[in-house]
Order: sequence, then C-alpha cells, then structure tokens
Amino acid sequence: MLRRFRHLLAQQATFWLVAALLLLAFSLAAGLWAERVAVARLRDQAGPRLDLYAAGLESELGKYDPLPALLGQDRRLLALLNRPADPAAQAEANHYLEEASDLLRTAACYLVDPDGRTLAASNWNGPVSFVGRDFSYRPYVRNALAHGAGRFYGIGTTSREPGYYVARAIRVEDRVLGAAVVKVSLDRLERAWAPGAERVLVADANGVIILASEPGWKFRTLEVMPQATVQRLNATRQYDGVSLQPLGWQILHQEGPEQRTVMLAPGGGQPRPFLALARPLADTGWTVTVLYDLQPLAEARLTAMVVAAGAGLLLILGLLYQRQRARTAAAVRDARDALAQANAQLEHKVAERTAALSKANAELQTEVVERLRAEADLHRTQDGLVQAAKLAALGQLSAGVAHEVNQPLAALRTLSDNAAVFLQRGQVDRAAGNLSMISDLTERIARITGQLRNFARRSDNQPEPVDLAHCIAATATLLQERFRREAVDLQVTAPPGLRASCDANRLEQVLVNLLANAVDAVRGREIRRVEVAMAEIGDRVAIRVRDSGPGLTPEIRARLFEPFFTTKPQGSGLGLGLAISAGIVQGFGGVLEAGNAPGGGAEFTVLLPRAEVPLSGTAPAAKEDVHVAGR
Repeated sequence: MLRRFRHLLAQQATFWLVAALLLLAFSLAAGLWAERVAVARLRDQAGPRLDLYAAGLESELGKYDPLPALLGQDRRLLALLNRPADPAAQAEANHYLEEASDLLRTAACYLVDPDGRTLAASNWNGPVSFVGRDFSYRPYVRNALAHGAGRFYGIGTTSREPGYYVARAIRVEDRVLGAAVVKVSLDRLERAWAPGAERVLVADANGVIILASEPGWKFRTLEVMPQATVQRLNATRQYDGVSLQPLGWQILHQEGPEQRTVMLAPGGGQPRPFLALARPLADTGWTVTVLYDLQPLAEARLTAMVVAAGAGLLLILGLLYQRQRARTAAAVRDARDALAQANAQLEHKVAERTAALSKANAELQTEVVERLRAEADLHRTQDGLVQAAKLAALGQLSAGVAHEVNQPLAALRTLSDNAAVFLQRGQVDRAAGNLSMISDLTERIARITGQLRNFARRSDNQPEPVDLAHCIAATATLLQERFRREAVDLQVTAPPGLRASCDANRLEQVLVNLLANAVDAVRGREIRRVEVAMAEIGDRVAIRVRDSGPGLTPEIRARLFEPFFTTKPQGSGLGLGLAISAGIVQGFGGVLEAGNAPGGGAEFTVLLPRAEVPLSGTAPAAKEDVHVAGR
C-alpha cells in the first residue's frame, strides 16, 4: 500500500512539473508575442511623429538661412565694410543691426571683416558687446569667408548663451568684403517639445545633445567622445565652459542605425527601457531622436502572460477534472471492497487488542500495589533512619548531659545530709532552706531529662506552628555542656513571635546537627564563636547558623549533602547528618543551603514556610538574645 502511494505521489509530481513547464513556456511565448506586436504598432505610430519633429526643426532652421544674405545687401553694412575706420558708418550700421534683430527676433546680428573681427553688432550698446571681438577661430566665420556660407551650433564665448549661428559672405564682384552673421536661440522649440508624451533630443555631428525635451540631457554625449574630437571642440570653443559627460544610456538591442532599444533613467529616476527612433537632418549633420517609454509595453507583456497562464491553467484544470472523475469512480469501487476487508481485519485486531489491554491492566494493578508497598517501606526506612540519626546525636550528647545531671545529684546528697544534721540539732529554718534548694535541683534535673525525652521520642512528622525561639532555646540546653567544654561562645538572636510550619522535634534534630558541626568547625581556633540568627523573608522564615571556622572550600560545598561524605576523622561520624537534615527540611517544604559568611566561616541557612496560625500563650515583647559563654 505504501509503495503504491509513493508511486502515485511520484506520478502526480511529474505531471505537475511538466504542466508547470508547459504553462511557463506558453505564457512566455504569449508575452513576447504581445510585446512584439505592441512595439511594431508603436513604431508605426512613431514614424509620422518623428517626421513631424524633423520637419519642424528643418523649417525652424530654414527660415533663418536667407537672413544673413539679406542683411549683407544693405548699403549701411557695405559702407562700413568699405570704410571700417569711419565712426559715423559704424554707428549707422550698429543701429541698423539692432533694429533688424528686434524685428526678426534673433539673439544677435553682427558684421565681421575678412579677418573675422566684428565691425558692428546689434548688441553694440549692451553689457556684452560683440563689437571689436575676433571670431576668426569660429568654424561658421571661417566657412563663410572661405566658402560663402557657414552654419554652427554652440555656446557664445562672449554671451555664454547657446545658439544657432548662420553666416553669409558679402561679396563685391570677386572680392570678399566680410560676412553677416545671425545668431538664433532655439529655446522656443525646446519649450514646444516639453509637454509631449515622448522625449525628444537632437544631437550634432559630434554626438553632443544640443536640444532636448529633458533639460538634464542638454550638452550630454550619446557615446564616450574620442580624445581627438574633444581637442577639436576645445580649439573651436564650440561648447566653451561645459563638461561634456556621456548620457549614460545602455543599448539593449539595435535594429539598424535608426532604431534601438535603450535603458535610460530620465530625471534621475529608476532606469526604464525606451524605444529610440532616429532621423538624420540634411545639410546640418544633426540627428533627431524620439524616445518612447516601453514600461507600458512591459505591463502589456505581463498582462498577456497572466492571461495566457490563466487560460492554460483553466485548460489543465479541466483535463484534471475529467481525469479525477474517472479516478474517483474507480476509487469508490476499490474503497468499497477495501472497506469490507478492513472491517473484518479490524474486528480481529479489536479482539486481540482487548485481550492485550486486559492483561496489561492486571499487570498494572499488580505493579501499583507493589509500588505502594515499596513507598510505605521507604517511608518507614526513612523514619527509622531519621530516628537512628537522632539517637546517634543523643549518644554524642550523653557525656554532656551526664555531667549536667551529676552536678545536681552531688549537690542533692550534700544538701540532704546537711538537712538531717540540722533537724537533729533542731535548726528547722536551716533544714527548710536546704530542702528548698533540693527542690530546685530536682526541678533542674527533671527539665534536663524531660528535654532529652522529648528529643529522643519518635515524632509523627505532622507540621504545626512552631515557636522558633523556644526551639532554639531547647537545642541550646541540650548542647550547653558541650559549648562550655569546648569553650565556644554561642550567640542566639531570636525575634519574638517568629513561627514556622514544621515538626518541632525534627527541627531540633536539624539544629542539633548544625550546631554540633559548628562546634567541630571552630575547635582549636583562636576565636570560637557560633551565631544563630532568625529573620522573616516574605512568606518564609530563615534560620542562619554561622561559625568562625575556616569556611567551606568549593570542593567540600559541591559534595556537602552527599550521603556518607564527611570531613571528620574516621570514627567521628558516618557523614549522614547533613544529608538527613536536608531531607527533613525538604519534607517541611523548605530548603537547607550552605555557603560562606561575608566575614569568614561557614554559614548554613534553613528556609521554612512561615506559620499563619497563632500560638497559644503570650509571646515576649522584645527580641530574645541567648548567650552561652565559652571562654
């Protein structure tokens, strides 16, 4: 079944891969076809527009061609050419050229002698006058004087304004007297191009853009200009003061010299494809180029691809639908047969599974009973271990307790003997005093033995509110003789009314273990001090036991609560005290922590839940400080 499913999945994947490739090829072909049709239609529409731009430019230039010849026939210019040093003739020629320029709306009209020096000009009285200027280096002046006519587009070296220059030689018989020059501004033609949807530019024979509907394209070059051409243009100062930088278009495709597809970024925006159609102008060497944005054609191509992909997808889905119907009918038949077979197998498996579950359930119940029994045994063992540790601690305390009891017993014998003597002598008052002291000593012995009995009894480990000050005092009583014998100063600070939720008997066992360890830690040191301090921390209470011993090394801290780990000499302990104490505190819902105090020495902290149930009796009104002096 799994093999059949994998085979079916592989067939489906192959089908969809082939379908996707065919769909992609179909949509690409449709997009390319739509783009070619759109480009052909655009080219057909652009031809008449390009002819119109070329004809308009030729017409604009052509109407200025006869003006220099007409100006050169005027008697005032001829008179100045014959008498170039006559001031009256020069003034008359200046006024004539000024009137002619205003009438013809030209940028300037001026007259040059055979050496190319200006004799008269329409701007004779302006801030920038051509009179007296030498223009012999200009190609249009040289061509007019040498060949009769000259045309030129460039930037004026005097006015710094670009313009179209037309010059005609003035002849008398076979002698050249000079030349008349007309400068025309073509800005009006550029302003007429600007609103058009297409972009127009005109480049001269050197490939320099001299007219453009985009202001930023003016005086840019179509290609990178050869160094020889740059030197020639610098010599004629045709584009004086202008840095001729390439336009920066990228030719993507070229179909002949007059049609190309370029990538261009107009206005400094993102580069876009353009269709560039060019048309040369006769007699000028100029070329008119019209650029049409192909971005809409790309959108049309994308639309055609989407439509083609949608149509192909619908066709594929239709075929799949028919195929799926046939497969569904066959699958229904196969499923009906398989269902009957599966039902029979399922009934058999259900029966087997039911038997297995019944067996597993019986085994689980047996395991639960055994686990409960094991947990009960574990709790009994743990309680026994705690009681054994308590009795072991009690055995270590027995010497001190015996000393505490022997002293009152010796005093009792002496006092009782004295009381008998006093009675024989009839000294009743002195005998009564001895009997009173005997009563106090017996009460002291009862208190010591009662504390030992309470410590030794097996507790039921039921948490209850425990007065920590009373618990610390009872523990100090048990260890009082050992502190005195080892000359250790015990300082206990117990705030009144501080209670914890725990078992008092087991807490005393933990404190006995911690204080006994503290006494061992300070044995033989110059300063022998053990401090017990209690504080309330949020919903918990903390009991801190600090000593003035050497502290805990990192190696000892890492293994401190491991069972049977001890730093004491062999025979002085089994290493179970801290492990059992940590287990007791954990059973209270608390934690036992170990570290080093800021001033040196070890510090053990017992954190216990704070008790909320008030204790019977009256708590002391102030902090209780217990001191057991050593040395």
